[in-house]
Amino acid sequence: MSCSSVLTNKRKTTRVLQQADYFVYDNISSELEMCFELFARHYSPELPSLLIKLVENIDIIKPYFMHELKLLSRFLRALPLIIGIENRHDLLKDDCLFIRKGLISINMNTFTRIISNNQLPLAIAKKGGFFVNIDGEKLIQLRKKKNYSRNDLAEKLKVSAKSIMHYENNEMRTSKDHAHHLEEILGDTIQVPMNTFEYINQSFNDFSINQQLQRKISAKNRELMNTINEIVEDTGYQTYWTRTSPFDLFIYRENDDSTRIEDYTLIGGTMSEKMYQKSKHDTKINFLKNTKNSTGTTGIMICDDENLNVKQIKQEKVPYIVIKELKKLEHPKEFKKLINTRKN
Repeated sequence: MSCSSVLTNKRKTTRVLQQADYFVYDNISSELEMCFELFARHYSPELPSLLIKLVENIDIIKPYFMHELKLLSRFLRALPLIIGIENRHDLLKDDCLFIRKGLISINMNTFTRIISNNQLPLAIAKKGGFFVNIDGEKLIQLRKKKNYSRNDLAEKLKVSAKSIMHYENNEMRTSKDHAHHLEEILGDTIQVPMNTFEYINQSFNDFSINQQLQRKISAKNRELMNTINEIVEDTGYQTYWTRTSPFDLFIYRENDDSTRIEDYTLIGGTMSEKMYQKSKHDTKINFLKNTKNSTGTTGIMICDDENLNVKQIKQEKVPYIVIKELKKLEHPKEFKKLINTRKN
């Protein structure tokens, strides 16, 4: 997506969110490729926070972008959402959900209608076309009002009576064409809007971390990364080094069946002479500062040398620890305790 397109879509999305009483964080350096462009938190805690990725083509997003968008959303207790313009075949249609790698994609018009007017989309794109949910109870009532049996309605619709039964039991979606035909036969609407946020939440429930997608250890930061990895692994936790997140590192623990994450500790970032870049460092600090009240996890900076310029970290009241403190721990399980103590 071109820089101008990104800026245009960011402005539109930000304006829609702010008009709907969302606080929008978009202070991401243009030099960085991030798994998201906007983090939006509503002033009412009843509405979910959103982590939004803006793209042109929803079919050419790299897998690790998608993965880290999910991962960061989990840490921030937000719902991940992609706003796109097209897929490999065509422009994204209005009032329709598109699924890519377990993530929901919609176009700008659909997003605006959801946020501004609470107008939910009706269709979801699947292999074979666009499908909608049917109000099964209403279908039964309308069918009986017309004195149609299931066989009668199936014959008119040119489907099996078993399909009609599935529609009535809310067990199966139907195509948009079939839904429109049903509405013409029955003389009333039977389509049910898709609760977009609930759908995102459900599709997101089975997320698990894929270690193979994390950033590889490189020569310039090998010592720092290896040191942190060794300390963390001794605690029973695992590390995930990110490529497209404002945080360098996530520390987490999975439950016994390794399918769901039961505990998260968030590490804001690392700072060393070899790794230091001002734009990246500023992004880490600012994002950690602006999201620390949005998550129940712990955010912190890890520095390999206290002589580094940590003035900004102190000014922004972002907790930090020095790598030599970690090395002095007699019991590695004191790692999380140290982080929590420093945070407080």
